[in-house]
Amino acid sequence: MIVAGSNRIRVAYVLPYLVAGGAERHVLSLVRRIDRECYSSAVVALAGGGELEADFRGEGIPVHILGRNGQSPRPGNGWKSPIDSLASLWSLYGILRRDRPDIVHAYLPAANVLAPVAARMAGVRRVIVSKRSGTFYQSAFPLLRHLERFGSMLADVIMVNSDAVLREVGAAEPHRGGKFRRIYNGVDPIPSWTPEMIASFRAREGLPPRAPVAVCVSNFFGYKGHGDLVTSIATVTGEFPDATFVFIGRDGGSLEATWEAARDLGVLPRIRFAGHRADVPDFLRAADLFVHPSHQEGFSNAILEAMAAGLPVVACDVGGNAEAVVGGKTGRLVPPRCPGRLAEAISGLLRDEGKRRAMGEAGRRRAGERFSLVRMVAEVEAMYGSLAPRKGGGA
Repeated sequence: MIVAGSNRIRVAYVLPYLVAGGAERHVLSLVRRIDRECYSSAVVALAGGGELEADFRGEGIPVHILGRNGQSPRPGNGWKSPIDSLASLWSLYGILRRDRPDIVHAYLPAANVLAPVAARMAGVRRVIVSKRSGTFYQSAFPLLRHLERFGSMLADVIMVNSDAVLREVGAAEPHRGGKFRRIYNGVDPIPSWTPEMIASFRAREGLPPRAPVAVCVSNFFGYKGHGDLVTSIATVTGEFPDATFVFIGRDGGSLEATWEAARDLGVLPRIRFAGHRADVPDFLRAADLFVHPSHQEGFSNAILEAMAAGLPVVACDVGGNAEAVVGGKTGRLVPPRCPGRLAEAISGLLRDEGKRRAMGEAGRRRAGERFSLVRMVAEVEAMYGSLAPRKGGGA
């Protein structure tokens, strides 16, 4: 066991930004729960800050922000001009050379390329890259496929968050099989509210007191399927005219198109665009159903949080969603890009309160048994402990 003080294993987390996305929230949950007697954490953002910067600093975590240039964050990307990327690489090298962490742990494509290079230049002994989605995004950036392979070659471990990601990345990056470690995302339990608490929250947020409320938590990128959900809402509200759908998430480029589609289909009054919210668990506790229409997914934190809150989940059968949602038991899985099937699944659950409750409770149990935050942190700590040398000891 690593003892406290100077013997702690030092981990530097590298991400493109500190925006409120799945990977960033995952890292925040991890540094909040990791054993600080054994591990010390620092965070480096390569291309700018974001909404979670204050949260990291509030936890007492050293934060280094590179590339403060007033540009809007581009979550999941992080690539700027070649010159700016080289500048970030050089700055990251300087930080790592100065602080000498035992482990560099990178997340998302830009960091998965730049961080291994900077770490090896700086003499860091152990490097982890995290792959949290399949490789669909590489089709638009052919060079990125080769750059990410190079980053993986330099890494000691490729951490993935689902078997689906493992299969897809493993096929795209052959001869790396011994480096892969699958660690599922984890969430804390979300205790239920009393009917009075739900009524109070709905009143405060202007949500209907008794009509069905469905929640979608996802930043607005085209592949997240918000347009499909809007189309399905036009069908669902034919049977449930008072149903309200709450969309929670930042604009990643598709918000305007989603809003215009809702207006054109006449369902804008039935949709609440809530933007980025820090109180997502409260919306989940006050809702009847969770919907996740994404066309691509690695392993969704949002789905796990909905399950932890006791909500049945309607999601597209893509990526690792089937590893979280058990179709027919904790929710419904439908094909992607099929608004009709999505509407059918939503309406079916809205018709049957008993089934919704049974599925929600089954999902809550599954989240606690298979996808707890305690389990996730313990597995990450075990990975770190197997990689990092004791101070003054061997590898």
